[in-house]
Amino acid sequence: MGLNSPRTSSEKKKMFEGEETTTEAQDRISQLPDAILCHMLSLLPTKLAAQTGILSKRWRDVWLSIPALEFQMHLRANYEGDMTAFDSFAKPKIESFTNFLDRLFAIRDTSSIKKFRLVFDHQVDSRCLNNWLSALHNIQEIDLELLVQREFPWSPLADKLLEILKLSCISLPNIPSSVSFPRLKVLHLHSATYVDDASVEKLLSSCPVLEDLQISRWQWDNVRNFVIAVPSLKRLTLDFSTPEMDLYDGDDYEDGVEYKLIITAPNLEYLNLIDYMSDSIQVSSMTRVTESRLSVYKILTCVQRTAEQTSNYESNVREIFRSIPNVKHLTIGEFTMNSLGESLDSRLPVFQNLVHLEISFYVANGAILLPSLLKISPKLESLILPQVHYIRDLHNFERNMGITSPNVIGWFNPEENQVKPPQDVPECLLFRLKNVEISRITGRVEEEVEVLIYLLGNAMVLEKMTIWYEEYYVSGGPMDTTNYPTARRVQDRLSFTDKLMNCTRGSAACQLDIQMPELQL
Repeated sequence: MGLNSPRTSSEKKKMFEGEETTTEAQDRISQLPDAILCHMLSLLPTKLAAQTGILSKRWRDVWLSIPALEFQMHLRANYEGDMTAFDSFAKPKIESFTNFLDRLFAIRDTSSIKKFRLVFDHQVDSRCLNNWLSALHNIQEIDLELLVQREFPWSPLADKLLEILKLSCISLPNIPSSVSFPRLKVLHLHSATYVDDASVEKLLSSCPVLEDLQISRWQWDNVRNFVIAVPSLKRLTLDFSTPEMDLYDGDDYEDGVEYKLIITAPNLEYLNLIDYMSDSIQVSSMTRVTESRLSVYKILTCVQRTAEQTSNYESNVREIFRSIPNVKHLTIGEFTMNSLGESLDSRLPVFQNLVHLEISFYVANGAILLPSLLKISPKLESLILPQVHYIRDLHNFERNMGITSPNVIGWFNPEENQVKPPQDVPECLLFRLKNVEISRITGRVEEEVEVLIYLLGNAMVLEKMTIWYEEYYVSGGPMDTTNYPTARRVQDRLSFTDKLMNCTRGSAACQLDIQMPELQL
């Protein structure tokens, strides 16, 4: 039948019946039980869920029973006028918003609310917040990201069914002795401000069954000694990544101001630590940790520090590694290697359970410590090198940076100015290593190619090596077509590929995958 042929009466009838069926199917959603409708609406932001009340009488009050409330108001992000007039712009909106929440909590059954999330980029009166939190009798999860006028109200949260508490950008007063969180398992504190060192310890001690703790700091949080002593803790994520130049005000460092981190968590299973703030890091044994991400670096960047302080910091960093001897998956940040000192052989344990290692190299140490890491990882199966940088004149670079690491052991011997691979092949290369992934390889530095050839030649059970070739990070800066013309780039690509494809491989089954970027003309 042609596209323009007239439809028969039977076809029109089928089309009409089909429309009725579709309409019935749509109407059936409204016939679902309230519990199912509430669950569906709880997956939406509360503002959108409330808008379903205009659909029909059936939907008018359904959203008032959803178990999760989420409100977000971004006044500053949506304001385009002069900031001197911001307060007059924000005041009526804040009043309207707080009045809406007051009415909402007054008309609905708050006992059914299990989750409450409030994101507000302006100050909220603590009296209003106190009233809202007090109405949440059976709340299990609270997520607040806001500025609070006066003091944050702890009391409404005490002795509830609360299991998850997330607080961001909030100034936290001392927690009263009468307040505790007997069921709290997850606590996230992001960019919070505390009264002092003791207030942090007191808050954590009020959570006897805490299992998951996340803390991100900023430089004005009033804490110098950050103590985390939680026996029940299983997961710990710390982001202390404030740059050192932002940390000290005036002569704070010369006046002896130091930042310390102390961790006591014997039942920890997961550790994610980023710390560029602490001058001293003290950790207790964490033998249950099976996965860890470590990026710690500070003391080597400050030329004002003494050799003794540098040595103590290196000892602290090595102690972190010694505290997790049973780790299976380990990620090491690029600056961390500079904090480990000159050798790993006798200073770190043998990681008998380590099967996955991801390590970023900083330009100052390149592959210097990689042989030692492989040596102490006899069961390693997967090696990931997301950032590989090398420098021939290592000692000059370190001297310019104020870094000292004499007698380092690795592929490149700066005294003889030549590449010297380790004589003893690590056990993991002979029997275990199956996968290698290396990124940002330029192929123009001898050390890079020698490391790749060494791994390919000595990894006897290697199944796949994936290499991401990079042209944009050569000679310490972005690629310049004038200094690095197309013909030369093509030649370098072919030379790099040829060296690897024709080198001796320890594993005949190894698949070599070289990912080349699009050639920029």
